[in-house]
Amino acid sequence: MPTRFREIFNKEWFEKHIRRKPNGVYELRCTIDKIAISASAKTLDGAAENFVVKLCNLKNNVGKKPTSAKKVLFCDFAEKWLNLVKKPTVKENTYEMTFAYYEKHIAPFFKNTELKTITPLTVQPLFNKLIKANKGRTAQMIKIILNQIFRAAMSERLIDSNPMDGVQLLKYKTKKGTALTLAEEVNFLNAIEGNRYELAFAFLLFGGMRRGELQSVKMENGFLIIADGKVRKGLEQTSRRVPITPMLEHYISKASKAEIREALKCNIEMLTRHFKTFCPNHHLHELRHTFITRCQECGVPREVVSVWAGHAPDKTMTSTVYTHFSEDFMLSEGKKVDYYNRYNS
Repeated sequence: MPTRFREIFNKEWFEKHIRRKPNGVYELRCTIDKIAISASAKTLDGAAENFVVKLCNLKNNVGKKPTSAKKVLFCDFAEKWLNLVKKPTVKENTYEMTFAYYEKHIAPFFKNTELKTITPLTVQPLFNKLIKANKGRTAQMIKIILNQIFRAAMSERLIDSNPMDGVQLLKYKTKKGTALTLAEEVNFLNAIEGNRYELAFAFLLFGGMRRGELQSVKMENGFLIIADGKVRKGLEQTSRRVPITPMLEHYISKASKAEIREALKCNIEMLTRHFKTFCPNHHLHELRHTFITRCQECGVPREVVSVWAGHAPDKTMTSTVYTHFSEDFMLSEGKKVDYYNRYNS
């Protein structure tokens, strides 16, 4: 027994600190230097021996600092989360977009920062800088990503709270797309005449597809078969049928099969950049808005246009259950979308 404990543990002390449990086991227990110590055994001598072992261990550990937990850096955890959680559960382009935001804005800001030391005041300057630079949309995207990362860290019990809960961010109003006016559409078509991307732009303008859906397009019996670009990873891929309108037929009829294949395989980022040179006040997705607008202007019912655009049906019973348009009806409605005569009026 350690020397400093010999004077303490006499017969009276043992009688005071020992007890016998209902199952017959003897237990010795006390508090020394604010540390609770207990030992038990089936016999009194055994309990005493175990108790002395614990006292010796206590003596040997006096003055030693407890082993500190390994520091976890924010970027190490974030990149692990990106690879193990984000990447396998979203589409490739969604992951690439998320990683691009992380690599450009998040990683440089949190470089070498320990995860558990991050507070709302640590994060706030990142958003202040983005708002000052008029990057409200970027700030909103980074807020979403950081919330996901910090919540994952909470689930792993690496932090107790989400620092984003205390971050203040001005509300960003998303700018809604607008259709090209008829005059803008005419100028655009004149500008792209003879351009290598002319046919690809025609598919986007007169097919009403999202830009990421272009490469999925197939043509069959007067229809464009378009794979839905909004389906989440892991869910069954769906497609929709959009009639080839006279407006699009004008371009397809002049193109060879090879030219059509090339147009449908166009690099979307290249199309996006080129579109800005022709329509600096619009973005490529607004060709889709233009298609939807022109169809309605030509008298195609809203419900039919929604089917062509791949919009979710409204919550009425008519839209969700009873609306099933025949192919012949769709083709006849598609013929309405013919407004060449308006270009010169």
